[in-house]
Amino acid sequence: MKILTLAAATALLASQTLAGSYETRCTTQSVPYEEVVRGGSPENVLGGAIIGGLLGKAATGDDGAAAIGAIIGGAVANERSSQTVTRYEDVETCTNVFVPDRIADEDELKAILRDLNAGRTVSRETTMDVQYTIGVSYDGKWGPKSRAAAAEYLAGYEPDAPAEPEADEDTGLTLYSLMVNDVVVVSSPDVAAIDQIKKALAEAGVDSAIFVDLQ
Repeated sequence: MKILTLAAATALLASQTLAGSYETRCTTQSVPYEEVVRGGSPENVLGGAIIGGLLGKAATGDDGAAAIGAIIGGAVANERSSQTVTRYEDVETCTNVFVPDRIADEDELKAILRDLNAGRTVSRETTMDVQYTIGVSYDGKWGPKSRAAAAEYLAGYEPDAPAEPEADEDTGLTLYSLMVNDVVVVSSPDVAAIDQIKKALAEAGVDSAIFVDLQ
């Protein structure tokens, strides 16, 4: 029973209309890294040359030998020295981003709005399409601002229709809503059925929470 319930919820998610599309977006940024390079600083090379020159002259008393000693001393100082320098490399990173689109079919839009405000299961992508269409922030989470915008939109087509209650006022039944990541997955007055879905999601590694008469 739990597996069937979870499969039914998955099928509902997969059957939602998808107006938007996924796009690959890439950005390039410079990333610093350190590199050890050989070669002394000018001060070290000059110091080695001076010492080499002095040693060459002292050993031979010849200015030519002093010059050769200076060259050798500078080369040795340069070879033995190293330093760490910071360089930069351009690194490109790409992500898959969902870009919402407007739902052109008004009847379809109104039906999805009613589903969302009634707490029925709607895919995140479709929710984003709907949010983009009615002009609210499209984050895929159907919160208070989205519900208010949906009610206002529907009121323009159904001015005499009362707002859909989340509890049956005639019978006094309490409505239980199951939420996953701030999105209402399913609502029902049957708390046992809601709890079964919650347990099935938990077994699948999905955290959820049950809310009573969610406004």
